[in-house]
Amino acid sequence: MKKLSLFALLFSLGIACQNNAPEEEINATTSASSESLKKEVMDLHDKIMPEMTPMSKLQGQLQAAAVGSPDSLNYMTAAQDLKFAKQAMMEWMRGFSSTFNDDMTEAEKVSFLETEKVKMMRIDSLTQVAINNAQEMYTAIPVAQDSL
Repeated sequence: MKKLSLFALLFSLGIACQNNAPEEEINATTSASSESLKKEVMDLHDKIMPEMTPMSKLQGQLQAAAVGSPDSLNYMTAAQDLKFAKQAMMEWMRGFSSTFNDDMTEAEKVSFLETEKVKMMRIDSLTQVAINNAQEMYTAIPVAQDSL
């Protein structure tokens, strides 16, 4: 009887240990997932961030070109789109740095980072559209004859 009880106890322990293994795997997967998501989010950030200074310069050029131009509304709209894209990036950075922390559970990190990835994809799209439109508009500005 003692051998049967010992066998039942060992068998139960074996099953209990097997049930914990998938949970550990899930936690490891979630951790890897949060790390890879954070990298994706930061890669998007790092792609957009270098565009901020050229965007400011282009914004200023469009604003200057708008003065006295019959196309001033178009130039100012393109400049405002650049400004809006820059502001979106700055607001995202403030929100991200004040919210994300290592005290979050892995599930909270994954959820937060998935949301932040979507935001960064939108900011990237907004930025690229604003830059392309502004560059196209700026290159189409007629050169004044007296500047030749």
